[in-house]
Amino acid sequence: MTTDYETYRGRCKELCEMTLLEKPELIMVRGFYYCPMWGKQEHWWLKDSGGNIVDPSVRQFPTKGVAAEYEEFDGTCECVECGVEKPEDEMKFESNYAFCSTKCLMRFVGL
Repeated sequence: MTTDYETYRGRCKELCEMTLLEKPELIMVRGFYYCPMWGKQEHWWLKDSGGNIVDPSVRQFPTKGVAAEYEEFDGTCECVECGVEKPEDEMKFESNYAFCSTKCLMRFVGL
């Protein structure tokens, strides 16, 4: 038997895109899902014209949406080394980490 975690985890954008094929009036949103048990999680979901959330992959989270909050991505990222915030397109990325400069990246890896 497959768990909801196995079925939905890591597929939020894909499932949103599939839902849009059936319901093109929805708007796809990138941002963060605040799970009461897991904390802040990167996530994709949909919303309707009234701002109501439609989340085809919410079952991946242990609370399945109960007491959760959604926050739309505002385009800024925080450097994991120094905490500086910059627009996403000005950041350097290494794996899942964002850095404001090569200096911070090197310091982070111990160079």
